[in-house]
Amino acid sequence: MIRTLKAFAFHLPSLSVGLTFMTLSILFGSWLARLPEVQAALALSEGQLGVALLGLPLGALFMMPFSGWLMKRIHTGRAMILSTLLFCASLPVPAFAQSQWSLMAGLFIVGLFNSFMNISMNAAAAAVEQQYRTTIMSACHGMFSLGAMIGAGSAGLIAAAGVPLQSHLIAVALLMVGLQLLLRPVIFALPNSESDGSSFALPSKALLGLAFIGFCIMIGEGAIADWSAIYLRNILQANPFVASLGYAGFSLAMALGRFAGDGVRMRFGAGRLVVVGSLLGAGGLAAVTLIPSAATAVLGFILVGLGFSTVVPLLFSAAAKTPGVAPGTGIAAVASAGVVGFLIGPPLIGGIAEHFGLSAGLGVVAVLALAAALVARRVRV
Repeated sequence: MIRTLKAFAFHLPSLSVGLTFMTLSILFGSWLARLPEVQAALALSEGQLGVALLGLPLGALFMMPFSGWLMKRIHTGRAMILSTLLFCASLPVPAFAQSQWSLMAGLFIVGLFNSFMNISMNAAAAAVEQQYRTTIMSACHGMFSLGAMIGAGSAGLIAAAGVPLQSHLIAVALLMVGLQLLLRPVIFALPNSESDGSSFALPSKALLGLAFIGFCIMIGEGAIADWSAIYLRNILQANPFVASLGYAGFSLAMALGRFAGDGVRMRFGAGRLVVVGSLLGAGGLAAVTLIPSAATAVLGFILVGLGFSTVVPLLFSAAAKTPGVAPGTGIAAVASAGVVGFLIGPPLIGGIAEHFGLSAGLGVVAVLALAAALVARRVRV
């Protein structure tokens, strides 16, 4: 792992793409850690917040086919810079929401540019791998998780210091704009990615098992992103800093797992890693819901991050190698199932929380992670 990280850090094209992954997650983590304040300021119930949170995945889903179309017409480096600047400009918008529906509309705008940025930076990582015959995708996703930890952790400290949410997000967005402008010469020189324009696809029969696992795991990832701080703050009465540690710890564990993922995969095998990772995620969520303690909840979220860290990258790899399915189509199908899971997650958990409590909502996610483990034993990963 150390050798891989050293090679990654000293290769400017790889590092520039990795820092862009980190840019996205620092911004997103900063927003998610302060979500309890938004809920309190707008006096939203869990069910109302769940509906509002639906705006982000709806925006991402709406943008996916247009992102593929844009990637065919814009050089990869320019698309990555453009999408990053648009995302930086859009992120503070939901912080100015005055109602449930304006929050949903603001998150829809964020989702549009989140989708474009996600596709452009993954395309850039793939182009660098192809051009320089190196492997950086896992490290880039590790950088994403590391950035989410930095964003959420710093947001907790900033919130505890009483800095207004709008000022916080604008300042972080401006810092990330400055970083992108600094990286611009390297990013513009990146190799171009050959895209077939397909970023959404329905899974074929051969991919149903992989798509189902991706659906369950992405519901889990989205649940912790959207609800971990709220669970710690509102249910367990943790202070703002401790409330931010749930997502920060989850993201740190995801980063460590992804940086070490290739070595662990070679030792234990992809199939076993998906099964064990899903079970570990289910166990972590069970601990969160069954033991009402802030410390236990933070540790539980860390276990979930460690378990889930390698599952989605392994699913993408397996989808790309599915017999009779083009690699791009396979990856798009599994990614689309994940987006649908991310789409369903917020209102599902919010609705359950409205009637049975947030612990029950997170408990359903634990059951889905267990179902993913059972399916993973029967499909080839």
